[in-house]
Amino acid sequence: MTRIFIPGSYTLWPDDQSLGPASPPYSPQTIGSERILEASSPLGSGTMDDVDPLWSPSACFLYRSTLVDISLGRRVWGLRQPVYGFNGLVEGAIKLSEKCTHVVRLEVSLLGRIRVTVSNRGMLSEAINHDLVSSPVVLSCPPNGVFTPTEESFPFSIPFPSFVNGGTTPLPPSYGTWLPTFSAEVEYCVRVDVSRKGFRRHELRVIPIMYLPKTWPSHPIPEKELVFSLHPALTVYKTVTLTPVWPGDACPEARARATIPTLSFPSSGITFSSGHPVPLRLTVQSRGAPALASLLIQGVEAQLAKHLVALAKDGQVVGGRDIVLSKANFIHTDTSQEGLAVSCFELTLAEPGKEQSWRIADTLEMHYLIRVSVRRPDGAAKFVPTYQHVSRIGVASEAWGTREGELLRFGGFSAPAIGMSDQRLELRPASSMPW
Repeated sequence: MTRIFIPGSYTLWPDDQSLGPASPPYSPQTIGSERILEASSPLGSGTMDDVDPLWSPSACFLYRSTLVDISLGRRVWGLRQPVYGFNGLVEGAIKLSEKCTHVVRLEVSLLGRIRVTVSNRGMLSEAINHDLVSSPVVLSCPPNGVFTPTEESFPFSIPFPSFVNGGTTPLPPSYGTWLPTFSAEVEYCVRVDVSRKGFRRHELRVIPIMYLPKTWPSHPIPEKELVFSLHPALTVYKTVTLTPVWPGDACPEARARATIPTLSFPSSGITFSSGHPVPLRLTVQSRGAPALASLLIQGVEAQLAKHLVALAKDGQVVGGRDIVLSKANFIHTDTSQEGLAVSCFELTLAEPGKEQSWRIADTLEMHYLIRVSVRRPDGAAKFVPTYQHVSRIGVASEAWGTREGELLRFGGFSAPAIGMSDQRLELRPASSMPW
C-alpha cells in the first residue's frame, strides 16, 4: 500500500504506529510548498538594523505632518498616549522636512493646566484656568543664512517638575470628568513651535501626554484583629462619636438621654493603599434600654466615596462629583452582652493601584470619604435619631514601599502608576484644552 505525505502537514496514526511516521519528514532545504520569512525594514527596503529606534513607527510614538515629524520615544507601557511618572523625562526628537525652509526658531514646551467649567441652565457660570507647568526649551536652529533643513534630528529632554509652578504642591495626575453642568480636566501636553521667516506658515503642534505619578501609604493597614479587639498598640486609629440627626418633632426628653455610638476610625493624616480592606469597629452601648443596642446595630451601613471638589477664587465650592466606590463587608456582630452591641466590618479602598488623593490649593481637590450611618428602627422617629459620621481618608496608589526606595531600585527612575490610566482620556480625539 502506498501512502502520500503532503509536506508541512502532520499525520497521526492512532491505531497502528507501524503504518507511517507521526510527522512528515523535514530537511534543511525548502520545498515548493514552504516559504521563508525574512525581517525587513518597516520603512521600506533594507533590514531592521537600518531603522533608527527613535523613528520606528511600530515601536515609537510618532506624530507626522507635511512639515514636521515628532518622536516622543518608545512605546513602553502599552497605552495610546505617552505616559510618565514622577519627575519623568519627556524625551524625543524633531525632524524638519525639505519643505520646512527658513526656520528661525524651534521651541519645545512641556505644559500642564487645570480647566474647570460650571454651567447653569445652559449658560457658562464659572470658568477656572490654572497653569501647572510651563517648561519651554529652545532647540538649536540652522545658522544664520542657512534656511534649508538637513536630515539631522533635533533631540530634546524636558523633566516633569516635582511641584506646581511657584509652589510646594505636588503635580496632580492626569484626570478628566465631564458632566452636563460640570467638567474638570487636568491635562499635560508637549507643544512644538516652528517659527519661519517672512510670511511662511508657522507650524504649531500640540501632543497630549499623561502624567501618572505614584504615591505611597504613610502606614501599613493594621491587622483586623487589632482593630476589632481595640488593642492598646493600635496607634493609627482613634475613637470618634457619630452625630445624631433628629427630626423636627422629636421628643426633648429623648434628645437628652440619646445613645451615642462610637467608631474606631483611622487617625487624621493617615494614608492607606488603594485596593486594600480597612477594618472598622462600631460600638453601640445602651445600658438604660438594652434592646435598643441590638436594634441599632442592625441598621449599620458604611461606604467609600470618591469626592471631587472645585473651588472658586473666594474659596466657595462651585462644583464637584461624588462616586460611591465600595460598601462595607460585615465580618461579625457581637450582641452577647446586655446593652452592648459591636459590629466589625471592612471597607475596601476601591481597586488596587487605581486611586490616589491629590489637591491643588484653592482650585481642585480629590479626596476620599468614609461614610458610616446607623438607621433608627421603624416607627421610632420621635424617640431615636439616626446617626452619621463622615471623615476623610488618604488613599495612595501603591501597596508598600517609598518613592526613595523605587528610585534606588531603578537607578533614579520612577515608573508611572499605570493602573490610574483613564481610557476616556486616551480615546479622546484631541485635547480640548486651549493651549
